[in-house]
Amino acid sequence: MKKPVLLLVVFLVAAMALFALDFNSVDDLYDSGTDYKLVYDTLQTMLKGANSAEEKAEVLWRLSRVCVDLGDALDEKDKTGRFAFYTEGEDYALKSIEAKPNYQAYLWKCANIGRYGQTKGVMDSLGKVKPMKADLKVITDDFNVLDCSEAWYTLGVLNDAVPGIFGGDSVAAISYMRIACETIPAKYIYGGTYKALAEMLYNRNWSADKRAKEIAKMQKNWEKEKKSNFDKYAYYEGAKGADAMPIWTKTKLSGMSDRQEALVILQYAQAVYKSRSSHTAGDDKNYAEIQELINEWSK
Repeated sequence: MKKPVLLLVVFLVAAMALFALDFNSVDDLYDSGTDYKLVYDTLQTMLKGANSAEEKAEVLWRLSRVCVDLGDALDEKDKTGRFAFYTEGEDYALKSIEAKPNYQAYLWKCANIGRYGQTKGVMDSLGKVKPMKADLKVITDDFNVLDCSEAWYTLGVLNDAVPGIFGGDSVAAISYMRIACETIPAKYIYGGTYKALAEMLYNRNWSADKRAKEIAKMQKNWEKEKKSNFDKYAYYEGAKGADAMPIWTKTKLSGMSDRQEALVILQYAQAVYKSRSSHTAGDDKNYAEIQELINEWSK
């Protein structure tokens, strides 16, 4: 084989290898939300081409992530199918951590376990609460990742869903969900995150006066906690005091009730949705559900 031809072959092989591990392209495909099965199949092909431990870890946590979406896409009555995807997703996360510990694998491990618990029922999944919290603490404390909206969302949902006697904390859940909303990446809409915070506030139902008093207490705990991000952010609602103004309003926290703020959050979420030129099926679903809540709470 002539040298120029040999060099061309080597170049093509190298290019194919790079293409096989083109994480940007597969992430863009995932973000489009149009074909999660194609994302799954693409990642399976990429896994075969992954050579280093780091590459394998990167592919595996993405497989764990897409398993959440594939399970969610199934009919709610198909519990067996959902369990299969969530269990598979957890396994990919564990293999990713084994290949090279990374916070994304811990996140999607928890997301799959959480979905499994939601499908099976909270009371049947209480044994998973402590391990999930431990994994989420690895993200916030060991990896020092504080801008991962999905991690805060998962922590918020977990604390809100589990009874206090079993380790839940509905007040801390709101703090975690606030930071989840504030760390949503600019390219995403995440209407479900805004909706979750609004529903938590609506259910807590504190008056403006009570909010002012309780947030002042949270501020003291926020300033006092120095060792653990995980523990500190349980008081995030008080991070800037009762006079703080969230991104969705120019009214101070102390100047409105929980339910007043809940409605404002939903309206803000709808504004974010309308400001974008493209939407995923999930975005559309969240928009419809949020609009129903706005109609109900505005009566």
